[in-house]
Amino acid sequence: MQTHSSNDCTITLKINLKAELPDNEHLFITGNLPDLGDWDPAGKILQESSPDHYSVKFNTPKDSIVECKVTRGSWRTQGIYNLADIPPNNLIIKANKNKEVKVEILDWLDKQVLESDPVKGRLLEYDEFSCKGLKYKRPIQVWLPDSYTEKGSPAAVIYMHDGQNLFEPASSFAGADWKVDETITEMLKQDELRHCIVVGIPNSPDRMQELNLFTKEGKAYANFVVNEVKPFIEKKFNVSKLACDNAIMGSSMGGLMSFQMVCAFSDIFGMAGCLSSAFQKTYSQIFSQTTKIALPLQAKIYLDTGEYEPSIADSYFTMMKLLLKRGFIEGQNLMGYFDEKATHCEAAWANRLSIPLRFMLGKN
Repeated sequence: MQTHSSNDCTITLKINLKAELPDNEHLFITGNLPDLGDWDPAGKILQESSPDHYSVKFNTPKDSIVECKVTRGSWRTQGIYNLADIPPNNLIIKANKNKEVKVEILDWLDKQVLESDPVKGRLLEYDEFSCKGLKYKRPIQVWLPDSYTEKGSPAAVIYMHDGQNLFEPASSFAGADWKVDETITEMLKQDELRHCIVVGIPNSPDRMQELNLFTKEGKAYANFVVNEVKPFIEKKFNVSKLACDNAIMGSSMGGLMSFQMVCAFSDIFGMAGCLSSAFQKTYSQIFSQTTKIALPLQAKIYLDTGEYEPSIADSYFTMMKLLLKRGFIEGQNLMGYFDEKATHCEAAWANRLSIPLRFMLGKN
């Protein structure tokens, strides 16, 4: 049963369907609250209050940020409320007071003729890994720019978590990818970036456990990356083995894991891109550890946050202060970035991807 605190705001979301709902289908709301389905695209079914009108009422702490989407039960059937915003971004509600929010659904993502998003460069997939100690096996993806060659100077490598979200919208969470191929291709064209390739490591249903080095699954995942994936890449491709040419990168839990891995394997990874890192998911364990362990001051660490992800933002500022206190120097081996009005989603990370890339691998 939903409880209500005096510090809560009551939000009423009213949805008007301008797009036809197919026969025998239902409307759902999903978002960053249990009462909104906890990002299950079929999280909470909505009942029609009048023809083509639906509403949902929920409580949330005052001054929190609510993110949500309307779907017909899957990410492919998201509701579109702005025809210039496809795939649709999250609906953002600032819970600064009791309020009523009106939304019109103009069309459905699966009904739109989307522009194709062909991969720039070459995207290869390999399924040859035992994934020792992990419950779920998985392939990896390797992205090569058009300029990649087996001869000449070895390329730098960026190992990225949540690999299915990096290159192709069709495989990505909620239908939006990081646009890694487009961003790096353009930066290489402009001679802004050192030559590099990208290795995408997809997540599994155990993502929350695997992307945290404090868990047994996290230790197994890190060993999988270090002892299975990395040797495979170095044997098959013309890449550098030097730590200063190898980056680990991810967002949310992937940002947490990237930070943990650059600290634990500083002789292997000399750079970490940690976007919207979920430090708070460790219940302060990561902050306690960071005050005690020897930190890789020779490495480059990038941290960021979006304005509309409050708990992430709080943990970002805490970690930045801690790293500066421990000897990191902003602009040299540490960079922090606060992205105004940005939410916790692939589209936001795609929009600022060039910033950590330039910090870690930019040409001087």
